[in-house]
Amino acid sequence: MWYNVDFNKWAVQLLPPILRSKVLVVLLKIMLIPFVQIHAQFMRYRAIIAGRLNVTASIQDIERILNATFFLKSSQIYIEDINDDSKSVLYFSREGQSGVFVNPLLTMWYPGEVPDKPNFIVHIPDFLCTSLNKAEDKYKGQFLTTIINLIDYYKPAGRRYAIRLYDYD
Repeated sequence: MWYNVDFNKWAVQLLPPILRSKVLVVLLKIMLIPFVQIHAQFMRYRAIIAGRLNVTASIQDIERILNATFFLKSSQIYIEDINDDSKSVLYFSREGQSGVFVNPLLTMWYPGEVPDKPNFIVHIPDFLCTSLNKAEDKYKGQFLTTIINLIDYYKPAGRRYAIRLYDYD
């Protein structure tokens, strides 16, 4: 790609053949050191961003990024999806029953009435955080804060989650 440039080779190729002595080439490479370092920083940053853009909001990707952050190999952090129990009930008019049609898009909720049920549960082993309270946690909430920030960044908008700790044997 256009951003993958070897500045040392490029500078030597731009130098006229008559001036390509070893001393001048070394001097030119020394002058290019800041550009090479900036380019290396750019390439590292680009790799990090490419990794972040590779993650979607699916549960498998969120699990993968959480496990990769803490270098866990056998999916010790896993996500449980909660099925929604609300169902729409429809009856045909010939059945003679009073039908109720509940459309979740048209349902009006008063403030405080919205169900606070989470859409998924993130299970975290107890060796990463010992408590959901930062003051009681063995690691002072450092890992818990990282997990919450990653989940908030990658979860779909409007989805709620809960965090549960489990004993890892």
